[in-house]
Amino acid sequence: MRGLAPYAVRSLRARPARTGLTLAGIALGVAVLLAGLATNGGIEASIDRTVALLVGRADLRIEAFTEQGLSARTVAAIEQTPGVAVVAPAITRRTYLTPTAGRPDLAPPVDVVGIDPDVESRVRDLVLARGSPLLEADEAVALITDRLAREDGIDLGSDLTLLGVGEPVRVRVVGILEGDGPIIGSAGRTVIVPILTADRLQSRTGGGDGVDDGGLPPLEGTPEGASPSAESASPTAPGPATPDAVAGVPATGISRVDVVLASGADPVAVTDAIESALVFEPYILERPADVAAGLRASTSDFRATTGLLAAVALFAGAFLIANTLAMTVVERIRELGLLRAAGATRAQILRLVTVQAVALGIVGSLIGVVGGSLLSLAIVSSLRSIGSVPVDRPDLSAAVLAVAFAAGLAVTVLAAIDPARRAAAVSPVEALRVRGAGRGRVATRILWLVAVLGLVAVVGSLALPAGKPPEGSGRSLAVYALLLAAVLAAPVVLVPLGGVAGSLFRPLLRLEERLARAAIARDRGRSSITVGALIVGLAMIVALGAVATNARGAATAWLDDVVPGDEVLTAIAPVPLDEASPEVDLEAIDGVVRASPIATFNLAHSGQRLTGAALVGADLADDGRLRFVAGDRNDALAALDAGGVAIVPRGVADRLGLVLDDVLALPASDGSLTELRVVGIVERSLPAAGGDAVIVGWPAALGWFGVRGADAFAIRYAPGAPAGARTAVEAIATERALTVNPIARVEGALTTALDRVFGLFDLLAFAAVIVAALGIVNTLSMDVWERVREIGVLRATGMTRRQVWRVVVVEAGILGIVAVVVGVIAGLGVAALLIVTAGGSVRGVPFELPWPTLALAVVLGVGLAMLAAAWPARIASRIEIAQAVRSE
Repeated sequence: MRGLAPYAVRSLRARPARTGLTLAGIALGVAVLLAGLATNGGIEASIDRTVALLVGRADLRIEAFTEQGLSARTVAAIEQTPGVAVVAPAITRRTYLTPTAGRPDLAPPVDVVGIDPDVESRVRDLVLARGSPLLEADEAVALITDRLAREDGIDLGSDLTLLGVGEPVRVRVVGILEGDGPIIGSAGRTVIVPILTADRLQSRTGGGDGVDDGGLPPLEGTPEGASPSAESASPTAPGPATPDAVAGVPATGISRVDVVLASGADPVAVTDAIESALVFEPYILERPADVAAGLRASTSDFRATTGLLAAVALFAGAFLIANTLAMTVVERIRELGLLRAAGATRAQILRLVTVQAVALGIVGSLIGVVGGSLLSLAIVSSLRSIGSVPVDRPDLSAAVLAVAFAAGLAVTVLAAIDPARRAAAVSPVEALRVRGAGRGRVATRILWLVAVLGLVAVVGSLALPAGKPPEGSGRSLAVYALLLAAVLAAPVVLVPLGGVAGSLFRPLLRLEERLARAAIARDRGRSSITVGALIVGLAMIVALGAVATNARGAATAWLDDVVPGDEVLTAIAPVPLDEASPEVDLEAIDGVVRASPIATFNLAHSGQRLTGAALVGADLADDGRLRFVAGDRNDALAALDAGGVAIVPRGVADRLGLVLDDVLALPASDGSLTELRVVGIVERSLPAAGGDAVIVGWPAALGWFGVRGADAFAIRYAPGAPAGARTAVEAIATERALTVNPIARVEGALTTALDRVFGLFDLLAFAAVIVAALGIVNTLSMDVWERVREIGVLRATGMTRRQVWRVVVVEAGILGIVAVVVGVIAGLGVAALLIVTAGGSVRGVPFELPWPTLALAVVLGVGLAMLAAAWPARIASRIEIAQAVRSE
C-alpha cells in the first residue's frame, strides 16, 4: 500500500492544536539543549582564548611565590638554561589613576603590567587599535585598553598618574589596545608600561601584591580548583653562580617570567634544568596546560549543571512526544484497523507512525535550533564571565547546531517506538469494534521510560564539560539515577497519593473528585508518564533552589565567622605596619574599636600550594571569631600572636591528614624550612584558591614568609558609634588609596553573583516544567476524547457543563499534587547529593530548606497543571449530549 507518508503528514495537519503543542515541546527541549551545548562550548573556547592571552606562545611560566617577587638572579638563571630561547619578565600591580579630566572622581583600580618591549612581542601579540607600541624598557609611556579609554575618557597623548608606594609615576598614553587586554579579572581596566617604569611603582615594597593575572582583589576569594598545580623550589644547597643583575630587568619584585623554548628542545629536560637551577628562592612553575586545567576546573560545576538541565528539558519533551503519538494511535484504532483490512502490513503501519514522529522531530528541532541560538546569546550576555573566565560568545558552530538537531530528532523517534509498536499491533478485527483498546500496560511504559532516559543521559553527556573529573561525571549520573527512580515510582504511588490528593477536593467536589480519580486509574500508564515529566521539572527546580540557598550560606559564612569587623578596607599594595600605617590613624577615630590588619600570601606543603592568612589572634578572640572544632580557642589565639603556630581550616586538615599538634613544614621566604605547630582546627577561615587559608600570626608572616604588609584592615565600630566615625574612616581610606567594603556590601555582591547564576539554572529548569505542562494538556485532551460517550451519559443523567469542567480541572489538580509530592522529595534528594559531593564547600553550614522554592514548586506544579487543564476542560464541557451518546 503506497501513499502512507503523505497521509501521515495530513493526519498531523488535521489536528493543528495538538501538533502545535508537540512541536512546542520538542522545540523547547532542543532549544534548552542547544543553549547548554553552545554556552558550554563558548566557555571552552573562552578558556582556550584566555590561556592564549595569558601565556601567549610561552611554553612555561615561572611566577613569584612570595611578596618580594622574583629577582634578576632568577631571570639570569633561566636565560642560561639550555633549551631556553626567550625569557620575558613582567611586573603586575594593581593601583589607582589620579582623577582625570574625563573622570574627575576616583575611578576603580587598574591593573598595571610592566613588560620588556624587546622580548614581549616574541611571547604574545599586543594588538593596537591605534597609536604606537612600547619601544624602550624605561620610557614613561603606556598602552591602555580600549575599555579603559572609553570609561575614563582617555585618549592618545593623555597624561596618566599612577599611584605607587613611593612617588606617583606619570606616563603618557602612546597606544590603545583592542579588547580588554592581557589580564583576566581586571574588567578591562589595564595599563601596560615598560618594566622599569613599573618597577618605580613598587619602590621599596617589592613584588607580589596578592593579585596575579587571574586573581581577584584581597578577600574576594577565587573559585575552588581555579589555581593550577604548583611546585615550590626545594630550599637546599645553593645552585650555580649566576649574575645578580640583568640589563633592563629590575633587581627584584618581578611577578612572573614567561619562557619560550628553543625549537626541538625537550620540555621535560628544560623544566628539570630550571628546577635544578632555581634553588635560591621559592617560585611557582606552570605550563599552559596547567593554566587551562585550572580554568576548566573553576567552570566545571557550572557546565555540568547546564548539561544536566539541558538533558532534563529534552527528557520532558520526550514525554510530550510519546503522549501525543499515543493519543493519535488510540484515536485512530478503528482507522488503523480499516487500513489493515485494506491490505496494509504491520511494517507499513509502523512506518506511518514513524513518519509522523520524524516530521514532528524535524520541524520541532529546526524551531528549537533557532530558539536555542537566541537563548544561548541571551545566556552569555547575562553571564559575562564564569569564575575568572570571561565569556563573550556562545559556540554556534555547525557541529553544535547539528548535534542539537540530531539529538531532538533521535529522542523524538525513540519516543515514538512504543506508540508505533502499538499501532502496528492493531488487527483488522479492531475495525469492527466500537472503540479499540488503546491502553498499554504500565510495565511497557516503564521500559520505554528507561530507554528514553538512557538516550537522554548519553545526549546530556555531550553538554558536560571537557576534561571533567570522574567524580563530577559520577555526580551527574547519580542525579540521573535519582530522577529515574522518581519517575519509575510514579506508577506505584499514583493511585494511593491520588487518593490523598483527592481528599483535598472531596469536601466541596465529591462527585467530581471521584470521577477524576477514576479517570486517572483508568489509564495509569499514560497518567504516570504525564506526572513523570512534571516530577522531573519540579525536582530540578527544588534541587537548584536548595543548592542556591545553601551556597549563599556557605559563600557568606566566612564573613560572620572570620572577619573581625563591620567593614573591610582593601589595599592595592601591601601596607607596611609601621608608624605610618593607617591602622594608627583609624584606631584614633572616635567610635572605632580596632583596625585589624589582614594579609594573604602563598604557602607550600609537600608540593601542594596553599594560601596563608595573617590575622591578629587577640582581635579574633575579642570579636568571638573562628569556630573551633579541635583545640582550645583561647590558648590557640594567644599562641597565634606569639608566633610559631598555625590554625588550620577543617577542609585543609582533612586534605593533608593533619590533626592537633601536628607540624606543618613550610618553605620560608629565604629558602629555609620552617615548622609551625597546629594548635587549632576551625570550621572555616578566609576563602582562597583550592580551599580556605591557613591562619598564622603576624610575627610568623613578617619574619618567615616575607609578608611586607597588610592587604586589608577590618574595621570594628563601637556600639552606638557617632555618625561621623564612618565618614572619618572613609576620608582616611580615600587619602591612603584604600577601598571601603562594608560587610553588607560584600555579602550583597556575593549573593547577587550567585543569584545571577542560579537564576539562569532556574530558567532552564522552568523550561522543563513548561514542557510538562504541555504534556498535561495532551493527556487531558486524550482523556476527554476517550470519555466522550461517558461524558454524554453523565450529562444526560443531570451533570451540568460546569461540573464536567470541574472534573477535568480536578483531575489535573490531583496529578499536579502527586507530581509536587514526588518532585519535592526527589529534588531535596538531588540537592543533598549535590551538596554532599561539593568537595566540602558547604561544610559546617546546616542544610537549609528552601521554603520560597518549595512554595514555588507547589504553585507551579498544581497551578500550571490546573491552568493547562482549562482548554481540555472547556472542550469537555461543550460536548453536546446527543452527539456524545452517538459517539463511538
